[in-house]
Amino acid sequence: MITVMDLWRGALPAGTDLLGGRAGLERQVDWATSLRTRPPAFEAIKGGEIAFIAVRSIKLLDERLDLTRVLESFAEKGGVAAAVVGDVAAASIELADRLMLPLLLLPEQCHLADVHQATTRFILDQRTALHDRAQELQSELMELALNGAGPAGIVGRLSQLLELPAAWQDESGELRHEAGALPAAVPADPWTFEMSAVRRFADSSVVLAANPPVREFAVGAPGFARVVAPIPLRDGIGGFISVLGAEGDLGQLARLGCARGASACAIELDRERAVLAARDDLEGEFATALLTGAYGSEASMLERARRVGASLGDDSVVMVVRPSARPAVPAPQGWPESGVRSVQRWAQRRELPVLAAAHQGAVVVIAGAGLGDLRRAAAELAADCRSAVGGVPLAVGIGRPKHGLGGIRTSHREAEQALGMGLKLDGATSVVSFADLGLHRLLYSMAQHPEVHEFYRDSIGALMDYDEKGGGDLLRTLDAFFRCHGSPTETAQRLKLHRNTVLYRLRRIEEVGHLRLSDPDTRLNLQLCLRIRDVLQASA
Repeated sequence: MITVMDLWRGALPAGTDLLGGRAGLERQVDWATSLRTRPPAFEAIKGGEIAFIAVRSIKLLDERLDLTRVLESFAEKGGVAAAVVGDVAAASIELADRLMLPLLLLPEQCHLADVHQATTRFILDQRTALHDRAQELQSELMELALNGAGPAGIVGRLSQLLELPAAWQDESGELRHEAGALPAAVPADPWTFEMSAVRRFADSSVVLAANPPVREFAVGAPGFARVVAPIPLRDGIGGFISVLGAEGDLGQLARLGCARGASACAIELDRERAVLAARDDLEGEFATALLTGAYGSEASMLERARRVGASLGDDSVVMVVRPSARPAVPAPQGWPESGVRSVQRWAQRRELPVLAAAHQGAVVVIAGAGLGDLRRAAAELAADCRSAVGGVPLAVGIGRPKHGLGGIRTSHREAEQALGMGLKLDGATSVVSFADLGLHRLLYSMAQHPEVHEFYRDSIGALMDYDEKGGGDLLRTLDAFFRCHGSPTETAQRLKLHRNTVLYRLRRIEEVGHLRLSDPDTRLNLQLCLRIRDVLQASA
């Protein structure tokens, strides 16, 4: 593919200026044609031509014509650019911008026929040279891909072949590998410049595996740019390959190399994703067996743990990651799978042999007890996983370290309980440890005991029924009253009510429940029942 930009840089005479239609500089040029002084104005136009036009010759063709009408007709037939000699009206420039038809003004002294001939020769020479060079690039880069060199190896060789800096970025734009020395005039991190525009380009383009699209972007330094090609995978864009250099060096060879590099990386990434998917399936099945106890013997599970690279020693701790309660934006469907990837990257950076799997709509992490500060590790984990859910807030529940494989199930239940209780007690929290739940831990361990349910129902059953039937807020008011140390004034402020409304509700609590709030034993029982309610609701 030869673009209008390539012709402007490599074939048109020095001093050629761009008047309008800058947005079309990346359009492909297949041939060149000139305006004739007798009908038809151009030889048969098949699409993809650049036209050479002498403005003063237009009237010789037809007195009724002007440059604007010629450009409009030429664009309708598939023309992609025009190079003119002579005076150009503002209306023609406006039309070029609207049609994204680059309008180039040639130096007045140039001979149009010579420029036309030189352009045609440039196109033919470029096609021949580029075809041969493309075959070499394709062969060498694909051989690297098939031999498992990885994207880093492919980018390194691409930089050597083109003698230009090159880089590989993942789908989020994070730099994964760069090769070649950057020019001194270029900023230290040119690869993330205009990254939002790069993603828009990829999202709006048809990305074919054999021939990914390529576009030029600025890098924050005058006279320099980079060409970028998205890496096409079966299920979307897998990242970006870039080649950077002076604008005059980014011709078709650099574009071809960039596109071929992206195709080669696609082979590697597709293969890598297939391996990761198989590993995730294996680890997911293994984690499910651990969490549910659906396995034959501990010896066989320990052997399976060794094969998947998990370290299940004497003590293990389980962390559970879920979206926070009622997020403003829901997590994307299937987020746990991408969350597992984030956990794996987090574990690699910390050099931790953890087991991560999607389980019951959450990401479950099983690790040895040697994580150090569990709350800090969990906070890092939540931050890493957040990118997998489009920025939706996440919360992490932490179980206590437990002994043996059976202890993993216990730690998992505690992590889920900590998460449920933590989000209920403080919806803004991001890390909740079962060890920090205080009284709720004791109540949780007793939650299934019939006597707990009977005590709960006997103590506040009448208040529960009143709230359910009449839509009242007696229990909510009672909870706020205790949290405000029995102060009706502070309770009113907390609930944003009038103090008299709070006093009325407190009287109704005593009447409906046959209670005396002034009695210390009654207050203790009621506070205990409210905490039991928290545990039962979180468990449900």
